[in-house]
Amino acid sequence: MRKFIKGIDASPGVAIGKVYLHKEIELVINTGDIEDTEKEKERLITSRDKSKEQLTEIRKKTAVKLGEDKAAIFDGHITLLEDEDLFDEVVELIEDEEISAENALSRGIESYCEMLGNLEDEYLRERAADLRDIGNRWLHNLLGHDIGDLSSLEPNTVIIAKDLTPSDTAQIDLENVLAFVTEIGGRTAHSSIMARSLEIPAVVGTGDVCSHVEGGETIIVDATTGDIIIHPYDEEISQYEKKREAFIAEKEELKMLIDKEAVSIDGVKANMWGNIGSPNDVAGLHRNGAEGIGLYRTEFLFMNNDRFPTEDEQFEAYKTVVESLEGKPVTIRTMDIGGDKALSYMDLPKEENPFLGWRALRVCLDRKDILKTQFRALLRASAFGYVKIMLPMIISLVEVRQAKVILEECKTELREEGIKFDEDIQFGIMVETPAVAMRAKHFAREVDFFSIGTNDLTQYTLAVDRGNENIAHLYDPFNPAVLQAIKMAIDGAHEEGITISMCGEFAGDEKATPVLLGMGLDAFSMSAISIPRVKKNIMKLNKKECESLVEKLLDMGTAEEIKMVLEEFISNK
Repeated sequence: MRKFIKGIDASPGVAIGKVYLHKEIELVINTGDIEDTEKEKERLITSRDKSKEQLTEIRKKTAVKLGEDKAAIFDGHITLLEDEDLFDEVVELIEDEEISAENALSRGIESYCEMLGNLEDEYLRERAADLRDIGNRWLHNLLGHDIGDLSSLEPNTVIIAKDLTPSDTAQIDLENVLAFVTEIGGRTAHSSIMARSLEIPAVVGTGDVCSHVEGGETIIVDATTGDIIIHPYDEEISQYEKKREAFIAEKEELKMLIDKEAVSIDGVKANMWGNIGSPNDVAGLHRNGAEGIGLYRTEFLFMNNDRFPTEDEQFEAYKTVVESLEGKPVTIRTMDIGGDKALSYMDLPKEENPFLGWRALRVCLDRKDILKTQFRALLRASAFGYVKIMLPMIISLVEVRQAKVILEECKTELREEGIKFDEDIQFGIMVETPAVAMRAKHFAREVDFFSIGTNDLTQYTLAVDRGNENIAHLYDPFNPAVLQAIKMAIDGAHEEGITISMCGEFAGDEKATPVLLGMGLDAFSMSAISIPRVKKNIMKLNKKECESLVEKLLDMGTAEEIKMVLEEFISNK
């Protein structure tokens, strides 16, 4: 029987295939008493070692396929697996209560997850989900189960699952898997991010899709709209085959734009830049025609380590990227740790509101040694190309001035040491808070450029925690207050004669392109996969018309009204 289901389009594409229902093997826990506790402890250790081997192998494959920044997810998983406190608690249960290893492990994991889940710190709450994933693997290995292998499925497969863990997604065989669909998740979930990196269609947040399939059904996945059709009619299959062919043809057409500039019909050029997390991401930028880097997230250098990276280690990472861009701009953000990102070797405080707490530049200004080391490495790298330094999480001119003093100290030191650097290196800030957006022109007088971080700007403007599923529907960058904040930032930058880009997810949203062009954004920076499509959109637009559109939109009362007018505008192009 035909079934239509709506979800969230997480990674674009159209697929028609057969369902593979990815469901977990039922865990049957022996809750009775046991006699040989030593044997149970041995089973516990053997299964933990096997789990570690599996995760290590998955990490290696992910690094090759997706790059170090995506592979780093598994470093955290392995660390949780090796947690001695958890292990000791499980062993104690086996010994004291004379219960099976699986019973003790199941109870120990649940106890830890409950404890983490009740914490205020969002980062630690998210670790509960990771621990459940890891614990599941450990339990299956303990019970001798074959863990579902997504790397060897039949051709023309569409994976349906309640959720896909990072380890699941990393194993997907791109030769045979056409798309995946999950019941939970959003666009910023690990599985969604990986899907975009793999360039595989994905629809998430579909609710109860697993209850409507058993496996083997014909399914249509339209990941451009979030539409799912199970048991489609013949005419629907024909219709979506044409849509898939058109999508593939458009992808080929977009390849023709790689070397072209994003110039509107009336001759206005917008720079097209990419966001990266490690040197491994540069190849994707070249494939998709990026004209530079609008955001190099340096925190992965810190998160992939068991200590603070040295000046030389940072210098080599920055230099590799800068040289590979061959004179194109490389905007490098200073360490943005805190909020939802922690370091195992740094004692960050447990805070009730970590996104409003000790994070990003606030940490660096308190720990000047961290910032000085990074500034020196960035300055040294600037001798090999076009480097732009960018500060995150700014709310005050005092912060900007303090950072500039430290930068000048580093310049003086390097001059005295006879080390070359770009004396005119550009120094800018991210516009992520209403405090900066509302007084943009005042900040613009102190820096060389702005970059709008819409993920946080939306969160702070709307007072909506973007990681909280209960209020996810309130997080909307099309909210008129957010659009007004973006417009104020752009106007403030231009009033003082500096350039402004955008490196948040909004820059890669095709519906946002006419809005941002009409507001006068100088550069769009996004995931590499989005660059050709946004470039094509700009080439179809008239900036003057987009300016008139913006005036109309900013006079509207709700995000829903704005999106309706935008859809009509775009459909006529």
